[in-house]
Amino acid sequence: MSNQDAARTLFGVASLLESQGANPYRVRAYRRAALSLMLLAIPAEQLTDRDGQLNLPWLGPRLRRKLGELLTLGRMQFHVELIAELPPAVRELLSVPGVGPKTAERLIRELDVRSVEQLAEAARQGRLRTLRGIGQVRERQLGDAASALRLAEAA
Repeated sequence: MSNQDAARTLFGVASLLESQGANPYRVRAYRRAALSLMLLAIPAEQLTDRDGQLNLPWLGPRLRRKLGELLTLGRMQFHVELIAELPPAVRELLSVPGVGPKTAERLIRELDVRSVEQLAEAARQGRLRTLRGIGQVRERQLGDAASALRLAEAA
């Protein structure tokens, strides 16, 4: 797993924790770890020890263990558990690149969009623009991502 992929997962964990109202210091720790991974000059996998922990001194022991798991196994059990706690509609919308937990919740609450297909259709109809913070460009990006995901699932 590349440093960028691992960082993307950590940013996702931070967003999920934030949307659940977790301790802001914990959210910040995940975001800082993600940024640190992105700035590493070497692949982070090279910094894991025999126990599977990532040897970076600025990380706490639990985060070192979780990052080591992510880098060696390609997934983090904590992230899997966070995703599993979400309602099915939110999980499905999170599979679309560019949709985070807050956006997914807003799509469901304000537009009653509950699937990738409905997201692609809402984008085609220009309904996403009615949400605060989503303009024509972001609407097109989300619509394209949802359509591409639908095509990939159909293949």
